[in-house]
Amino acid sequence: MPLPPEDPRVRILKTGFVIYYHADLSAARKFYLDFGLSIAFEHPGTEIFFQGYGTEPYVYIARKADELDRAAAIPGASKITPLDAPGGGESVTLKDPAGHLVHLVYGQVEKEADSPNLPKLVVNYEDEKPRKGEFQRFETGPARVHRWGHYGVTYRPGEYQIMYDWYTKHLALAPSDVVHRDDEPIICFFHIDRGLEFTDHHAFFFKPAKPGQAVGVAHAAFEVHDYDEQQLGHDFLTSKGYELCWGIGRHVLGSQVFDYWFDSSKFVVEHYADGDIVNRETPVAYMPAGRQALAVWGPPVPQVF
Repeated sequence: MPLPPEDPRVRILKTGFVIYYHADLSAARKFYLDFGLSIAFEHPGTEIFFQGYGTEPYVYIARKADELDRAAAIPGASKITPLDAPGGGESVTLKDPAGHLVHLVYGQVEKEADSPNLPKLVVNYEDEKPRKGEFQRFETGPARVHRWGHYGVTYRPGEYQIMYDWYTKHLALAPSDVVHRDDEPIICFFHIDRGLEFTDHHAFFFKPAKPGQAVGVAHAAFEVHDYDEQQLGHDFLTSKGYELCWGIGRHVLGSQVFDYWFDSSKFVVEHYADGDIVNRETPVAYMPAGRQALAVWGPPVPQVF
């Protein structure tokens, strides 16, 4: 069921892409190829568009860090501008109350999916074994990224309601889970509100910055095929000497199997698989803050979380 016509919020179909700025663009290029993305297009030395194997023409943009000041100085919403990027389209840039830039895109032409034909595994349980006379065989290498799924940002302590009101007033986002401390909400996970249509448990979330910490991006997350693909990618990144942040484990809120890594610029990025989907009729859950809200199983929770 679509949203009612009197709903004033901007309609959203799905997450599209995320932009990060890197001091060492060549190191970022190497990392994200090893991370499981491929290059859709690049302006050598200034900008790289990475794609997954899904329909999105690109899911991650790596830019040289010297463009950050110009982007961050945009006051309020920008004018409608054409996108000089794979898929084309037009873009408007907003700035949220914490100062984060939010890019809205319309008219982008999707590319054909380049499916790697990954198998959907048939699982043999202790009391039911449907896989008979067939073997599970796997290909080592990067965890091939399907698409960008969600991201999160931090906000200044005490400004939860300001952030909540801005995002739910201007964008068609709705809460899926709320984490509270001393009965005060501090973290909110939002799904894209498409009425009765099911969408990912969260496309966006925000949480408070630590005392004395500047607001910024928490992490960006990229969907992979399944747990085995994720574990193979984990082993591959480990073999390349990259720095693990946290994983592999199973989240409570959203249920995803997660694997977090520090990229070459120390940004946190995630491979995830097997997440929940929700719609308008899914009850919003409320949970107290703490380790019990983070993982069902997995390694000890690192300080960054």
